[in-house]
This record gives sequence, structure tokens and C-alpha cells, in this order.
Amino acid sequence: MKILIVEDELKTLHGVAGLIMEIPGDYEVVGMARSGEKGIELAREMNPDIIITDIRMGGMSGLEMIKELNSSKVQSRYIILSGYAEFQYAREAITLGSMDYLLKPITKELLEESLKKVKNAIEEEALKIQTSTMDGDVILERALFMSGFAESKFEQELRKRLEGKNLNYLLLLRGENRIVQSDMEAVLQEIRGVMPSLHIWSCKENGNKENYILIQELEREALPILDEMVRKCRQHINPYMVFVGSYFQDVREIQECRERMQDMSNWNLTIVNPAVITEDKIKEVTTQKFSYPSDLERDIIACINEGKIQEIENHLTAFLEYLRKKTYAYGDLREALICMTAAILYAIRKASYGLYENISSLNILEWVKDILFLENYPRIIMNVMLQYEQYSKKLKSGNHPIINKVLQILEKEYQNELQLEDMAQRMNVTPEYLSSLFMKELGIKYTTYRAQIRIDVAKRLLQEGKLKIYEVAEESGFPDVKYFTKVFKKYTGTSPGEYVRNLV
Repeated sequence: MKILIVEDELKTLHGVAGLIMEIPGDYEVVGMARSGEKGIELAREMNPDIIITDIRMGGMSGLEMIKELNSSKVQSRYIILSGYAEFQYAREAITLGSMDYLLKPITKELLEESLKKVKNAIEEEALKIQTSTMDGDVILERALFMSGFAESKFEQELRKRLEGKNLNYLLLLRGENRIVQSDMEAVLQEIRGVMPSLHIWSCKENGNKENYILIQELEREALPILDEMVRKCRQHINPYMVFVGSYFQDVREIQECRERMQDMSNWNLTIVNPAVITEDKIKEVTTQKFSYPSDLERDIIACINEGKIQEIENHLTAFLEYLRKKTYAYGDLREALICMTAAILYAIRKASYGLYENISSLNILEWVKDILFLENYPRIIMNVMLQYEQYSKKLKSGNHPIINKVLQILEKEYQNELQLEDMAQRMNVTPEYLSSLFMKELGIKYTTYRAQIRIDVAKRLLQEGKLKIYEVAEESGFPDVKYFTKVFKKYTGTSPGEYVRNLV
């Protein structure tokens, strides 16, 4: 059972998730949201079986979210959480399709009882479904993504429809980002064009990153035709689609087949020929021993430290050429990309924590862990580096007269406390206005910028080596050496002592 939790109180949000992890059964928290708006977005993307939501939240309430999801035809059951015992809330929640209503604070026992109630209702409803009237695409979707598919009515129906058909071919279309519906339809049209007599079903994972096509009775002699069709699709429809194919003999194997194909798709990093990736083609690949290019990493880090951003692109191109020079296992390639990215992000963090704080929300490392096309890597990293360059230039002066004054004061008086409230008073504006203006003009929090200036001064003093660490703390505006060490490590990733040792 896929569960989405929507709760604006962070402690309660993680508390409910923790309780679910302790409850036996096939319950999986697939998403957490702190607003009704985000809950709608995740519900539409993940299509959870159960949504646990607070009834009152800042902004959109849980009831308003349920109304919106009901109008969008999202097929989920709801458990309402509330600190309010008023009957009208429970009554309205029930009319909207809520299966249960729990008052905070909830216990593990009450939550387990509620989940069982909702699960039983979902399973009872599933028993009423007439699978014989279902479209093949729907049956395929249940076969690939439904927990508890084995021995269900859906498995029986799929087995019945594929009886006597031994050459069932599953084709995975996967992208780093979502594959749009029009591209999927264009691929299906191409397949039907070259194989008009075959039965074809299709379905997609909710995030549209995984799309599946089942081709029934595909003779092995026709696989070259499929390869040619894939090359054509990648040339004319979307070059950033990975195609993986595999036969399966028994419907009980179909979910294992899906997991195996997901792993096989990673070989697109190694196999550059844009045809269908299969187990046979992977077996033919002879990989070389990989050695990480530390010299290229040092060159890139040096460019970051020296502000030579434009030169980084040439080093990234050299890095890409190095990865393609020989045939390496996809695991080695991905590990190299992750190591390089981590080193770059660490260098950015040491140079400017403000920018690092901003780009950390982009989940660059997570993207690299899922990368399927090596050629995309330099572009993504250069986008980050151009942000770094623009950010560094922007911090020198703002376009707004108030911000310009603030920057000048911070540069001259960094040793003073300079609280946001004090600075706002000096500018004759409210703290809220100054805070929002600072973020709008510079893309960084006032407190982060103030700390960054002090850290930059501290790094310069440590590099000069004339002062002891406690003296550097005092000179750069920190009240004591303990606090200085804590902030310095947050912004640079190392303690002041380690920073000095690394200078040698």
C-alpha cells in the first residue's frame, strides 16, 4: 500500500512516517508534503493508495485538498488527522470519502487499526472489479506496478490473455526526465507501423520516467527491425530516450523483469549505439579497468578557486572524452560522475556557502545518480558554474540603492553584530522588507551573506598565518572561538585548524 502523508507540522509529519515504518504489512510511505498544494502535486504524480492528511494546515486545508483531488479523479482513500474534535469536520471529511478520522496525538495501535480498515476496504473493492472487461493497457499497468499482483484476479486475467503466447516481449522506454505523452504516442505509432499484425499494450509509471510496451508474439527474427525503429525514434522523436527489451515466459516473472530492465537501462552510459539494450548485447560488452582522472578534478577545482569559470567547460569536455576513451562498466562511469560532482560542490561550498545553500535544493547529486546520457553532464555542471559566476558578481553590488548601502556597511563593519533588525532601522525600513529585498536582489539570506563576509575575512587571515585561531575569530567578528569554529566548518566543510593544515 502506497501512502502519502500531508501535514504542515514537521514533527508530526516525521512522527507519522516513523509509526508506519513500525507497523507490519506492505505499507510504504512514498511521499511527504507540508501543504495541501504540495500534497495535490505528489498525489497526482504518485497515485497513492492512502493519503493521511491533517485537516487544518497553513494555506489550503486537508478538506480543500481532498475536494481538489476528488475533482481530479485521483483514486485514493483518506485518513484524516486533527487536533480538533468538532463534529462538523469529521462529518464533512466522511462525505468527501475519508475512511477514518483520528484525533492527535495518535498512537501506533490506532494508526495500525485505521490502516487495516482502509486496506480492507481497498481490497474488497478490488474483488468487485470485473477484470474480463478491462483494457489490456490497464492489466499491464497492474502487472508491472501493483503490489500484491501475484495470485490476484489481475494475474489470473493476464495469464488467461497470454495463454499459448510464448514470445511476449517487454520494452522499457526510460528518460532522465519525464517522457512526454506525445513522444510515447509517436513511438507506439512507429512500432505499429512496422509491426501492424501484432497485439501491443502500453502503460506508464506515474512520474512518466518509465513507459512500457508489451509486444505479443514478437519473433526473434524481428528484433533487428525493432532496433532500426528505435534508432529512427531517437533520431526524429527524442534523442534522450533509452530503450530496453526483454522476453518473459511466465506472468509471475513480469515484475522481476521490470526490475532487471531498470538496471539494464544504466548500460546506456556504456553502450553508445542507440538501439534496444538487451541482456545479450550487455554480455557482448568487454569493459576495461577504470582509473579516476584526479588530475582533471584538480584542474576544475583550481578554476573554481581562481574564478576562471569559462575554462571549466574545456576541462569538463576533457573529462567526458576520458570517460569515452575506453569501454567502462556503467557503475564505474557513474561513480566517476558522482565523485567529480561531489568535489565541485565541495569547492563551491568552500568558496561561497550562500550559493551552495541555493543550489543544494537542486539535488544535483541525485540527478547524477540517475544519469543515463554522459553528454548531458558538462551542460548541467556548466549551468551550475554560470550560476556561481553570476552569483559572485552580483554579491559585489546590488541594483537597489538600499542594498548597495547595506553591502557597503557590511564590508566596513563586519566586526560588529549588525543584526537584521539593526540594519533595517538604519535603512529606515522594516526587517521583513529588508529581508525579502535582500533575497530578491542577491538571491541569498541577509544572515548568510553577513556570515560569508566574516568567513572570507577569516580565510584571508588564516592564509596569512600571522594570527592564532582565537585571534582570527575575534578579528573576523565572531564572539568566541567555539562559535567561530562551528560556523567556519558549516561554511567551508573543514575546521579552521584543518583549513590551515590543508594550505601546506
